[in-house]
Amino acid sequence: MKAIRLLLVNSFLMNVSFFAFIPFLSAYITGSLALSAGIAGLVLMIRQLTQQGTSFLSGILGDRFDYRLMISTGMVLRGAGFLLFAICTTPLELIAAAIITGLGGSLFEPTSKAALSIFTPPAKRGDVFALDKIVRHSGIICAGILGGVLLQLDFFYSSLVCGGIFIFSGVITFMNLPNEKVAVPKQSLADSWEKVKSDRLFIFFTISMIGFWFMFMQLYLTIPLHAAKVFNSPTFVSSLFIVYGVIVVFLQYPLQKWTRRFQRLSAIKMGMSIMGAGMLLIGISTSILLFWAGFCIYALGIMLVEPTSYEYTAEIAPPQFSASYFGFALLAMAVGGGISQGAGGWMYEHMPQVNWLIGALAGISSALCIHVLQGWNKRAGYRRKYSVR
Repeated sequence: MKAIRLLLVNSFLMNVSFFAFIPFLSAYITGSLALSAGIAGLVLMIRQLTQQGTSFLSGILGDRFDYRLMISTGMVLRGAGFLLFAICTTPLELIAAAIITGLGGSLFEPTSKAALSIFTPPAKRGDVFALDKIVRHSGIICAGILGGVLLQLDFFYSSLVCGGIFIFSGVITFMNLPNEKVAVPKQSLADSWEKVKSDRLFIFFTISMIGFWFMFMQLYLTIPLHAAKVFNSPTFVSSLFIVYGVIVVFLQYPLQKWTRRFQRLSAIKMGMSIMGAGMLLIGISTSILLFWAGFCIYALGIMLVEPTSYEYTAEIAPPQFSASYFGFALLAMAVGGGISQGAGGWMYEHMPQVNWLIGALAGISSALCIHVLQGWNKRAGYRRKYSVR
C-alpha cells in the first residue's frame, strides 16, 4: 500500500539522519566546543523531554486534525533544529536548538506510528512494526557510514546534510501521503484526554516502560562515550551503530516470529531483563570481546521489547484514539530517557560504574512491573480486541 511504503521510507531516511547526527553531537559538544559531558547530557535530555514530554498533546492533535500535516511539519521543524546546531556555540544556544529539534520529533513520532497502525490490517501489525524496525535499522547502518564520513569534515556539514534529509522527507510526505489517511471519526481534545486517562492499566504499562527507555537512551550517550574510552577511538562509534543495525536487520524479523509463541507482555518482560544484563556487561567490559558480548545482549533485549510494545499499544488503542495512545506511551520515553541522558552524563563523569548498575536495576524493575501488570490483567479479566495476559 502506498501509505505504508511511504511511512517506511520515512523511517529509513529519519534514522539515517538522526543516527548520523545525534550520537556524534555529544562528541562535538565535548570536543570542538570544549564543554563538559554534563552539558552534553543536559542538551540531549532537554531534546528528549521536549519531544516525548509533548508527544501526548501532539498525538491528541493528530487524532483531531491531520496526520499528514503533523508528520510533515514535524520533519521540517526537526531539520531546522539540526541546522541550528551548526551555528550554536553556547549552552543556551544549544538548548534552544535542542528544544526546536524535540518539538519536531513530538509532531511526527506518535502520528507516524498511529498512521502505520491505522493503515495496516490488525493481523499484520506485528509484522509491519517488525519490518519498520528493520527498515529503521537499515537506516542506522547507512547512518554509521554517513556519520563516519561526516566526522572527517566540519560539524557544519553534518548539520547541513542531516537537517536537509529531514526537510526533504517532510516535503515528500506532505505531497504524497494519501489524504484518506485515517478512516475513523475525528475526536475532540477532551474526548481523547478522557479516554486515555480512564485506561488505568495502559497508564501502568506506560509507567512500566520507563526503565526500558532509561536503558535504551544510554545508546546515545554513555555507551558511545564508554566505547570511545575503552578502545581509545571516537571513530569506533560509527562501527558501534553499524553492528547494531546489522544485528537488527538480520535478526529482528525471525525474532519477532519466534516471540509469537509467548504472550506479548511476557516477551517484553524477557527483553527488559536481557537488556539489563547487557548493560551490566558493557559497564564492566575492558576487552573487545566482553564489550561486544554485552552490546549484542543489550541489542537483543531492545529487539524483544520495542516492536512488541508498539504492537501491544496498537491493539489496545481504539482506532480513533490511536495517536493519543502512542503519544501518551511516549511519556515513558520522556521520563526514562530524560533521566537517562541528564543524569547519565553526570554519573559517567563522576560515578561511571553506578551508571551501569542503575541501568541493570532499571531493567529488573521494569520487568517486575510488567509481571505485576500481567497479574492485574488476569485477575481483572482484562480483555480487549485481542487477548493480552
